[in-house]
Amino acid sequence: MVNPITIAVSEIKCLVETSEASASDEPYVLVVAADLQSVIPNVEAVLYGPWGDVDAGETASTLGLVVPPGINWDLFDFLPYVLRKPFWGLNRQPTVINNPAQVMFLVAMMENDDGKPKAARGLVKGAAVASLASSTNATRADRIKSLIQDIESAVLIPTGAPNFDDPIDKVKELQLTSQDLSLASAGVHTKTLQFTGDGGKYNVVFELKKG
Repeated sequence: MVNPITIAVSEIKCLVETSEASASDEPYVLVVAADLQSVIPNVEAVLYGPWGDVDAGETASTLGLVVPPGINWDLFDFLPYVLRKPFWGLNRQPTVINNPAQVMFLVAMMENDDGKPKAARGLVKGAAVASLASSTNATRADRIKSLIQDIESAVLIPTGAPNFDDPIDKVKELQLTSQDLSLASAGVHTKTLQFTGDGGKYNVVFELKKG
């Protein structure tokens, strides 16, 4: 039996700092989640961070909160923490994934300079919605390829000056297997993506958790 799950970024690990002029990094992560089970995909973009003063060898975590279904996570933005907002389920409740091919999770990592991460999130979501709407009849592989290109273009749009936020590596897909879903359905399971770019190297850890 497959149980409803949530998926969120649980932590980032700085292996090497970026080559920015500042003393420490201020990274953030953007995740686009798409549910392809309906004709019109349900799409969300979730922002994690930025974390401040991250140095090589350090781990920065997200804070898990118990938030009742239907409560908007944005109400907690006043807290001085990076919250563990689920990017799945999209309806703010644990949700079943019956087939990994019916979902898409794309991840971008950025170094924050003078840009506005919340504005970047809005640009990324808009690009993702438009990309998926225009590729309805394409194969999943082609949709992923187009979606990655459109997200990478969106994160390069300046949201502040004079120092623009820089991508740390390319946009990556968080690919799930049936085994991942089985392990998450039984409790807690983690997956990791590594991002290398702008002189830095990071691991981003994702928590898949039974609802």
